[in-house]
Amino acid sequence: MADADLQAWQKGLRERAFRLLARREHSRKELASKLLTPRNSPSKHKIQPPPEDLSHQEIQDEIEQLLNKLEANDLLSDERFAETLTRQYLRKGKGLLALQQAYQEHQLDSEITRPLLDWLAPLWEEQVWRVRIKRFGDQPPADQKEAARMQRFLASRGFTPEQIRKVVFP
Repeated sequence: MADADLQAWQKGLRERAFRLLARREHSRKELASKLLTPRNSPSKHKIQPPPEDLSHQEIQDEIEQLLNKLEANDLLSDERFAETLTRQYLRKGKGLLALQQAYQEHQLDSEITRPLLDWLAPLWEEQVWRVRIKRFGDQPPADQKEAARMQRFLASRGFTPEQIRKVVFP
């Protein structure tokens, strides 16, 4: 009976991983977290709890094996996830610091993120100008109060102080 329970749980885990990956790209860490502690999902998609005789370490090992198989079949890719995340942050008008923080939150390897950041380096100035003009127009700040408002807004978007100075005080 325990073997049947284990197989049913593994099947449910695999199906949940496929459903999650069908919606969008995930980092390895993010998918592992979602598989380890499933949130409220519709009743038709509820996965069985792991067999009671499995330790926490054995559950983690099963999840790791599943993630390795997904990566081997190119269904899970941190590289693809990093590229998707980068495009998403650029579309949202986010800056370098925000993107670096997102990379760290998803525990993406620097071997993956460094080439992306190098490729983006010449684009940051254009990005900060685009965000500034969209929000404040292309006129210089009328006074210190407006300049401070611009600086706070751009800082909240994750731009570096140097980038912000260049667009607020051209």
